[in-house]
Amino acid sequence: MSSWVSHLPKEVMYKRVVGHGLNAQELAKNPRLDYFFVKDFNQNQELEFQDGSFDAVLCTVSVQYLQQPEKVFSEVFRVLKPGGIFILSFSNRMFYEKAISAWREGTAYSRVQLVVQYFQCVEGFTQPEIVRKLPEAAGAAQEEQSPFKWFMRLMGLLSGSDPFYAVIAYKNFKPVYE
Repeated sequence: MSSWVSHLPKEVMYKRVVGHGLNAQELAKNPRLDYFFVKDFNQNQELEFQDGSFDAVLCTVSVQYLQQPEKVFSEVFRVLKPGGIFILSFSNRMFYEKAISAWREGTAYSRVQLVVQYFQCVEGFTQPEIVRKLPEAAGAAQEEQSPFKWFMRLMGLLSGSDPFYAVIAYKNFKPVYE
């Protein structure tokens, strides 16, 4: 789920980056995309890709608009390779009139739990891991030293003004790298 920005670091090269969105003109302006498609997942949740064709799927600040998230998560599971990662990130920002009611009426905690439940509805995802980056107190260091610092930089969300949440799970197993 993308637009004119993909939140991918410029210094990292990928084999192929595929973007999805609702606006073809915005997607066409995204320099990181090798290919894109326009689709409203609230109308049709199917992905026209072969099983096991992606190493990773990122969903940035879009889950709150999905009316049938379990079907979308099932499709993501299908197109991921075994060991593939699904990273879903969000903050408290939203287009209020477009977000589902459970999101609009929820708290930060209930939104994280809702996303965890979406993963749990699809048999085969690993236990979801949760990443939280809460706004820093005034005068505190802007960048916290943590293993997830790279991830927040990857997503372009190190500003410290908004809370940042990510829920991460893998297809079938979490790969071990040496």
